[in-house]
Amino acid sequence: MRKTKTVATSTMMSVLFCAHSALVAAGDHPLEENTASSFSEMFEKSSYSGEIRTGYLMTHPEMSVENTMDDFAAAGQLKIVTASWNGFQLGGAFYTSHSITQTDGEGYNDEFAGPDQHYNLLAEAYIDYTSGDLNLRLGRQLIDTPFADSDDIRMTPHTFEALVGNYALGNGFKLTAGWMTRWQGFDAGFPRDAGFDDMVQDSDGTFMLGGSYGDEIFEASAWYYSVVDVVNVFYGDIMLPITLGENVTLTLGAQLTLQHDDTNSKTAAEIGSELNGELFGVMAELTLASITFGLAWDHANVDEGEALFGGWGGGPFFTNIDTLVANEFAAGQDADSYTVSEAYDLAGLGLSGFNVGYTYGHYEGGADPFDAHTDAEVEEHNFSLVYDISDNWCADAVYVMSHDQESTADTEWDYDRFQTRVTFLF
Repeated sequence: MRKTKTVATSTMMSVLFCAHSALVAAGDHPLEENTASSFSEMFEKSSYSGEIRTGYLMTHPEMSVENTMDDFAAAGQLKIVTASWNGFQLGGAFYTSHSITQTDGEGYNDEFAGPDQHYNLLAEAYIDYTSGDLNLRLGRQLIDTPFADSDDIRMTPHTFEALVGNYALGNGFKLTAGWMTRWQGFDAGFPRDAGFDDMVQDSDGTFMLGGSYGDEIFEASAWYYSVVDVVNVFYGDIMLPITLGENVTLTLGAQLTLQHDDTNSKTAAEIGSELNGELFGVMAELTLASITFGLAWDHANVDEGEALFGGWGGGPFFTNIDTLVANEFAAGQDADSYTVSEAYDLAGLGLSGFNVGYTYGHYEGGADPFDAHTDAEVEEHNFSLVYDISDNWCADAVYVMSHDQESTADTEWDYDRFQTRVTFLF
């Protein structure tokens, strides 16, 4: 969920996580740029990659009727990509996660493995075609766009059943178009078969079209998503890095989404309201050698009976952090959120590979789309650590403290959460 996904991937994330990845989304370079002269050689020269991950998670609610839930799990990914033959490649990846400490019964933590305490699935299975600057990928695949992304923040990432095309126009321009139907992963929920599910129940799919541009001066993108019988979304952002001196950089950003409801009686009932409104935000990050300071603000305009669409995965909004997101309380009334963050690279202290960070987030708006007078106000503190041990090993941890500022009694927004993971890539 909760890491910012914009074209400005060089800027500091609101919450620090391992950046390592052996897996490849459509339009990126293959695992190994090798070619085959025959159909059989296409398989003989296949590339193999994957990862092994262990993770521990603890959630402690403040409400007296709720119990502390924890879990220790082991997970893995194994991916095979064939060599390229006449521009064609085949790819597949198997994902698995198994709880080590939990047993069947009430009170399980479903963030790592689900109600059966494990899942195994063919999460990627696609055919890929590349010709010059054109790339097409059909099947189960990783996708990383503003409103649909892999969001690898638990044991395995999201993947989507889709057809995605990318075309590099040159001079920094890139076009992306796609049709998505189903997805799987933590944000999609883990049913007992851990399979793929509709992205929105009673919707036939989602069309997306986007363009991005980047050079040494700025980066910008514009996207359109049409979720059938749900919502039409426009999104745009721009990021401007400014060099102020040696090892001093100021990055400014702005974003906007305009959303228009397209729900019918079935999808509106499934979602719980109409999806309509707009959100705009600004951000600034100042990097002084090894220290980065960040400020971000998002404001959402919605009316009673309406809410905002946040996408599938981490979402694109500047104030999205570990648990809370900018559109969380855009329900029945306007919503505001802001974050203050700091990150420190400890290499200068002799701790190469260590990065620590802190983010404070404040969110307020409405708790009920159909009651404009039901207010909500929550603050969240994130303390994060990443240790890039080597090219193959990485460890990360995040500690979250959430507090409901609107209610004097403990609510679902009052809790502590701790997560740590160790990842080995091969």
